[in-house]
Amino acid sequence: MEHTVNSHGREKISRPSGKSREAMADSVEDCVKLCLDCFQSCSSLISHCLEIGGKHASVEHIGLLSACASICETSAKFMLMGSAFHRDTCGICAEICSKCADDCEDLGSEDALMAQCADICRRCAESCEKMSIKPVF
Repeated sequence: MEHTVNSHGREKISRPSGKSREAMADSVEDCVKLCLDCFQSCSSLISHCLEIGGKHASVEHIGLLSACASICETSAKFMLMGSAFHRDTCGICAEICSKCADDCEDLGSEDALMAQCADICRRCAESCEKMSIKPVF
């Protein structure tokens, strides 16, 4: 993969071909799927947490679930568009997903939906961390 700088001082990355492109497409597809799964999990967990109440319904926890869902959706869109900015969105997505996973584990390790959300957030964080250092194509 060749990196050059365009006339605006921005990095320009040439697209790989052959097997490396296929392998990268697989990792992009996997990351997009994890981001969309995390978006769905965090979005649906908000109402569950509001029903439970207490610390689950705190502004901080609901805000973190909402932020996680939003950045996961955005990261998936950026990867699907082939945007070079996906590295930025994936980097922050990894950070937010990790925090969301920690929060879900701390608040409800005995709750199946909380544990499921923590798991998908953790897997999404790992995938996005890898994608934050790779060009999409």
